[in-house]
Amino acid sequence: MTGLRRHTLVWLAQAPRAGTADDRTRAASWHTAGRPFVVTRRRNDGDEIGLGFCTTDPAHPGLRPRRVAAVTDPAHIVRHARPPGLAEIAGCPAAMAESHSFSRLVSAAAQAGQDIHVYGSWMWQALTGERHVHEASDLDVVIDVADLDAAGRAAAFLAREEQDLAFRIDGELSFPGLGEVQWREFLQDRNEVLLKSVDTLKLLPRTQLG
Repeated sequence: MTGLRRHTLVWLAQAPRAGTADDRTRAASWHTAGRPFVVTRRRNDGDEIGLGFCTTDPAHPGLRPRRVAAVTDPAHIVRHARPPGLAEIAGCPAAMAESHSFSRLVSAAAQAGQDIHVYGSWMWQALTGERHVHEASDLDVVIDVADLDAAGRAAAFLAREEQDLAFRIDGELSFPGLGEVQWREFLQDRNEVLLKSVDTLKLLPRTQLG
């Protein structure tokens, strides 16, 4: 209904709504700081867009970041962008501890022609400078794919490169206009895959992906 995809970053004209007073305060502070929200799935049958963001507690930096859900009217979106690219994430201070893995993955992606974007904890760490990444954090990636052949190449690339990295790769293959499929599930070569989009969550014959 809006043309937005999951994982899209959006900046708003006003703070979104959240379920509790505490989360509404967090959402207002996040918005005031000029930070983006990430598009998730719709929360109801109306036009509202589901959003998410992830906050830390400066007084207790060892605590896991809190994920907050919110909603907004599409009319309040003033700007949107795809999540940051892999090279941008590799340049953030937190990635320096894993510099070998990141430089290897950035180089391999460039050689293979894979345009990798990153969401999740590594994205929030790079965007905020706060501690979102921990020892067990996966690298959550999303790769746009035009058809089944492109999806197969992207999934095989991730499976191959992950073997030599210091972290696990999680994430999805995004079929523009349709939605996202988890890359490991796509590799299983089943007749049906779970497709997620802003509007739907359904099993779909893989042949309908393109």
